[in-house]
Amino acid sequence: MAFEVQQGQIDNNLLLMLVGDIDEEAVFPSLKNLTGEIYIDLKSVSSINSIGIRAWILWFGEMASVKFNFINCPKAMVMQMNMVEGFLPQGAQVKTLQVPFYCENCDEEKDIVFEVGKEIQIQGGQILLKFDKDRVCGPGCEPELDVNESKYFRFLINGGQSQAA
Repeated sequence: MAFEVQQGQIDNNLLLMLVGDIDEEAVFPSLKNLTGEIYIDLKSVSSINSIGIRAWILWFGEMASVKFNFINCPKAMVMQMNMVEGFLPQGAQVKTLQVPFYCENCDEEKDIVFEVGKEIQIQGGQILLKFDKDRVCGPGCEPELDVNESKYFRFLINGGQSQAA
């Protein structure tokens, strides 16, 4: 899927919605003169490859005086946050991310958006998940995390985001 950046607003701040594959064909817009706070919605990013990661890091490096807030981060992006040093810009915060679940009763995989500081809490350097299972699946179901909890949320601790909770 071709990559594009759509613009909007959230809380009187610029909102950039990234859509498609972040790869060798992805072109990021020049935003060198921006300051303040920007929200980056990653919900529609379908994949990212090594060339896309390089372009991503260079693009965010152009905007040193901007505070970034990431929302709706899909699993593909969370994995990069955990594996690639410098993937998240300095001082950036992840506000919401998709958390993968699997329900054996329903035989379904579900990605549920959780908010850092609400369903995902950080206490004493540990991640605590607090959520209603009925929100993930139907009554009587026992949905399970479909990722390794300590690895999936590691960037929240290692990235210095522990102040967010």
